[in-house]
Amino acid sequence: MSKISLNKLSGSGLSRYYGMIVSISIFLVFITALMGTSIYLSSQVQKNTDQHYVAEQLHQAQHELMQSLLSLKLSYGEDPNSPHMQTTLKTLDESQDTWERSLTALQNGGSFKGNTTEVNISAVGDGDNPKNLATVKTSWTSLSNEVNNYLKVATSPTATSTSLDLAVLQAQAQGVVVNEATESVLESLQRTIQSRSSFLNTLQTVGIAIALLYLILFLVYFVRKLVASDREAEAARRETTEIMDTVNTGLFLLDSELNIGSQYSKELENLVGQTNLGGKNLMDVLSGMISDEDLNTTHAFIGQLYNQRTKERLISSLNPLTRQPVNIPGRDKNDTRYLDFKFNRVYHGTDISRVLVGVSDVTDAVLLEQRIEQEREQNDVQLEMLSTILQADRRLVDDFVRNVKRRNTNINNVLKAPGERQPELRDKVNTMFREVHSMKGEASTLKLHGFTVLAENLENELNRLSKVPSLSGEHFLGLAVHLDELMKLTQTIEDLVSRLGGSGPIHSAHSGEAHTLANYYTKFVSDLAQRNNKSVDFSYVGVEETKDETTDSVIREIAVQVLRNAVVHGIETPEERQSRRKLATGHVRMELLDQGNQFSLVLEDDGKGLDYEAIRAKAVRIGKYSEAEAAQLGNKELLALIFSPGFSTLDKSTEDAGRGVGLDIIKDRVSALGGKIGVSTHAGSYTRFSFTFPKK
Repeated sequence: MSKISLNKLSGSGLSRYYGMIVSISIFLVFITALMGTSIYLSSQVQKNTDQHYVAEQLHQAQHELMQSLLSLKLSYGEDPNSPHMQTTLKTLDESQDTWERSLTALQNGGSFKGNTTEVNISAVGDGDNPKNLATVKTSWTSLSNEVNNYLKVATSPTATSTSLDLAVLQAQAQGVVVNEATESVLESLQRTIQSRSSFLNTLQTVGIAIALLYLILFLVYFVRKLVASDREAEAARRETTEIMDTVNTGLFLLDSELNIGSQYSKELENLVGQTNLGGKNLMDVLSGMISDEDLNTTHAFIGQLYNQRTKERLISSLNPLTRQPVNIPGRDKNDTRYLDFKFNRVYHGTDISRVLVGVSDVTDAVLLEQRIEQEREQNDVQLEMLSTILQADRRLVDDFVRNVKRRNTNINNVLKAPGERQPELRDKVNTMFREVHSMKGEASTLKLHGFTVLAENLENELNRLSKVPSLSGEHFLGLAVHLDELMKLTQTIEDLVSRLGGSGPIHSAHSGEAHTLANYYTKFVSDLAQRNNKSVDFSYVGVEETKDETTDSVIREIAVQVLRNAVVHGIETPEERQSRRKLATGHVRMELLDQGNQFSLVLEDDGKGLDYEAIRAKAVRIGKYSEAEAAQLGNKELLALIFSPGFSTLDKSTEDAGRGVGLDIIKDRVSALGGKIGVSTHAGSYTRFSFTFPKK
């Protein structure tokens, strides 16, 4: 009986716990399957993460290679054995090696060793990744050849910039394609990682939920529900915190009052240089960082985002905070950063509840674009210079380079010369003015527009200084920057001339006619007349040179100044000439004669002559004489005035006249050669300047 009872008890016990045993068995099987699946998915995520790491190394290597090439381009001419050049060349070589190893690993699989991590990956073969990697491979093959060609000669002192230029051009040409293909691979891998991670998280969450469901069968319903709610809330809070602490973009919500929400990404504080932003008004945060005008525009723009009738797609194009330059509080005022703000509406049903704002630092991209634009402008200037030099007489170009270098040196010496008294400082301004005006005149005759612009900028600064009531040494500091630009451009012109080689005259690319001084002056007068809307004929008589380099240079300088004055001041417009019963086309004549012991230079025009009353009126306007004193001046005294520094009858300066320096230069140059000046004029008929220069 005892045995039967025991058997019954045993059977009864098994039946009692059967459901529990089955439940636990199912639970264990479920847990085992869950863990196995989790381990498998984790391994897949790790595999994709390793692939993503290698793709990032490829992407980074591409950018480092591009930056190294651009840095080498900007540093061209520097000693190839300098620390900077050696470091950049090393970085270029390492970037190339990283690019090739990472690309090979991504295409074929295998081991890849980065700076700190070594991974073993399989080939990336999902979706469009093989196609994108093939695109990168194709671009890499052509770029690698150019880079290798450059590295072979990078440290050679006799190497030219051709291989570097080809490598830079190839990198720029392939950069966008490679960047897009690489980013596509990164995005594809990132999506795969996110997808598998999301599935893994979901699987684990479901598994835990099911496991807890088994456990909470022993708990009261409301406790079970409370625990589940707390768990979900905690998971959401943790995910939100992790996202906000990890993203490298400033994210926050903005209400209709422009107040920042309590939750925002940690990066936002770094971008705006402020803390505890929750609840602050966006206008207060941006105040001081951007101009008041941009601040008001931003306020109006965000207001339109809350307007239901305004289309978000249309209003987004009016975003005033795109690549916005800002001054970050607590940082150097000269350290301007560029922030990009993106605004997107957040809807609650059909109502606009908030605006989601994303802020990114795009400083590097903006500065890179600016550097590229500067390089493009420099290349344009060099092309213009080369075109002009090819069409100019080599002797004139050589004289121009020699004269400009001498004048640059003179200006530099004047800047360095001590001087504290006002007369000394004024004399420094006048001396530099003469040198710069001469350079501008020569550049204008050779049609070196880029050089003319730089010289005119320096003239403008000198003109501003001439009007300062009390000068000091600090007023001259800014001139050094302008002078440095002129010196660099002069060196560029000299280098271009040197590369052309030879010493004879360069013939025009469009005609077989060799350049002569007569042609030189004829073209100069023609260009002047066209710019000033006048019709002028020019004739040249006599010898073309004096056989003395200094005298020839001074004669050309005088001719440029007087011819410019003749066209701008002397010759009337065709309408004016016809109203005075003259031919519509004016005439300017230049004569250079060898008179035995001296040379005679005559320049005359059949224009309106010198206007003595205009000279007298200008002398009164600038305060040189009172009206009573000016009325007593004779023609000789009035003629002397036009040779004084800064005197011009024009009230507004142009590229060709109005500075009051031209005749001052003439007086200075003729005096230096021991020559003489003669002026004769008749109202409405002509003006004649004559110069004599003793032979050396």
